[in-house]
Amino acid sequence: MNQKLLLGSTALVSAGVLMAGPAAAQDFEVTLQGYTEVGVKMAEDNILPRGPGNSPSNPITGTGDRGFGWYMDTEIHFLAEGTTDSGITYGSKVELEVFDGNGLGSNGTSADEAGLFFSGGFGRVEVGRDDGVEDVMFVGAADVQSGTGGIDGDTANLAQPEIQDSGDSAKISYFTPRIAGFQLGAGWGDPGDDGGVDDNGNFGNGIGIGGNWVGDFGGLATTLSAVGYFSDGERYAGTDQVNQDQSNWAVGGTLEFAGFGFGATYGQQTDFDEGDIIGVGLQYGFGPASASVGWNYFDPENNDPDSNVYVVSGDIGILPGVVLKGDYSYNDETPLDDGSTAGTSAGVISIQLNY
Repeated sequence: MNQKLLLGSTALVSAGVLMAGPAAAQDFEVTLQGYTEVGVKMAEDNILPRGPGNSPSNPITGTGDRGFGWYMDTEIHFLAEGTTDSGITYGSKVELEVFDGNGLGSNGTSADEAGLFFSGGFGRVEVGRDDGVEDVMFVGAADVQSGTGGIDGDTANLAQPEIQDSGDSAKISYFTPRIAGFQLGAGWGDPGDDGGVDDNGNFGNGIGIGGNWVGDFGGLATTLSAVGYFSDGERYAGTDQVNQDQSNWAVGGTLEFAGFGFGATYGQQTDFDEGDIIGVGLQYGFGPASASVGWNYFDPENNDPDSNVYVVSGDIGILPGVVLKGDYSYNDETPLDDGSTAGTSAGVISIQLNY
């Protein structure tokens, strides 16, 4: 349920003019959305998140080997939007994270995404800290998963390389209008302003490109996509600087028919965490519930072993806006804190309120 606050009354608009000048006289529709999720993660004790310094004496999940831990995830989204007489829609969005999901004690509020947008017959332009073209336009296996997200969900043993993207770093993005089912996009930014994705160095000059097609064949809803992300980078081996550029691409798609959904992903990373990634997802929705299975495979270019993640997920609506969710996953090569790997099982159960 959206709570829409219309800032069009004389008092509110006048206050806006006093603070920001004549440009604030435009009436904006402000929408408040968000969710609150509380859950329990269950896993082998050596892969559960721990406290400062990964100290076993101070794990967020508690002491000993009880194998479970509470977590919470809350976001609040604000959208301010206006439309001109000529049909140009513009505005701003801000997303706040109230908990980081690692534990009930991890309180604090931070801005997750924030930016401006302008759209019309020319397409859509976004400026700010938001997901990049390569993320927004991609559709694949993770889009037909239930529960907390299946192969892209909240179980504690999913840690494995994914196709690197620009995250929420500052950028400008452009999306064309959708014509005959096709849409293209491109963006440029500086992923290094977030510290990059490498803890030894920074990435810069990030370029994201993408395209997708949406169509219907006799009730078979089809989406196909292809994206790429490329950036310059550097990291240090001792005192020596080493080039560590990113060059990543992926193709994927989904098929939906009579409550069933099928998705597939294939991607490749070069230069940084090199390897091939394959994902497959299958989902079925029935009434207020849905269930899915997913498989994610990573084949690194170095001598590290291949990894497979298998996930079974489900969710059901129990009240208007309230969803009960659960996932169970097995990873045959889970990275552990001591640098070793092990086959591990993990689960998660949560309840979420959307508004």
